[in-house]
Amino acid sequence: MLTTVQFRRGGKNMRTLIATVMAGLVAATGAVAEDLDRIKAAGKIVVATEAAFPPFEFVQDGVIVGFGADLLKEVVADMGVAVEQLDLPFQGILAGLEAGQYDLVATSVAITPERAATYAFTRPIASIENAIVTKADNTAVSATEGLNGLIVATQLGSSTEAVAREIDAALKDAGGTGFADLRLLQTFADTAFALRSGQVDAIVVGNTTAGEAMVAAPGEFKIATTWGDPVYIAWVVRPGNPGLLGAVNATIGRLADSGALAALQEKWVGTQMSVPADGYLPPGAVQ
Repeated sequence: MLTTVQFRRGGKNMRTLIATVMAGLVAATGAVAEDLDRIKAAGKIVVATEAAFPPFEFVQDGVIVGFGADLLKEVVADMGVAVEQLDLPFQGILAGLEAGQYDLVATSVAITPERAATYAFTRPIASIENAIVTKADNTAVSATEGLNGLIVATQLGSSTEAVAREIDAALKDAGGTGFADLRLLQTFADTAFALRSGQVDAIVVGNTTAGEAMVAAPGEFKIATTWGDPVYIAWVVRPGNPGLLGAVNATIGRLADSGALAALQEKWVGTQMSVPADGYLPPGAVQ
């Protein structure tokens, strides 16, 4: 609770308040900055993952596997700690990190200006294009203009939700009707099911997710068009943790320099993706 107090310039109350606030900030900063030391002392890092985004992270025979899982093995090996991995819905995963429920979000999170203003991103581990996917026999959608009057779906809380809203707004700005409806579903797998079953006309997903859907259901889907620039995918820690952020980045850098990161991309995604070592954070990003 915040108490309101009247102050005289340079008075005792003001000096006391400033001292108290500064002490609190130092204490809070120190507590956060010691995350890596605490993790190493405990011998364990607690990680949150949404294991519903193949080929990056998904469950197979009761175990989380994928590109991210292989990368996480390298990170914890370099740290010399064990890992406790939680499989959680994407919609609340960043809020849980902010609340201190775990140390690292090791799931595919697109770097956006809004997120980067609150959460500290690692170096990118992949890049993804925004794809508009339709049924394979759909001849009406060859550009985004074809989405006017259609029902479109994407995952709730994902970066592609913002992309879908951006497309809808652009259609209306151009004099079109925009989407007939934007349906926000729990997972990307749910969006593919909705498209296949005829509940929606198109879905907005990453091109790698589109590829997975097309492999899983040959001849059912196609990428009708794409939208915007590629987005970088990274992991997330709480701001003010240079030690932990640096440790994760060191592993990503080692793998990138040796070619092992590209090999993991090839293994799981089927292609190599360009990922920069710097210049990937938007203005105003925290670290």
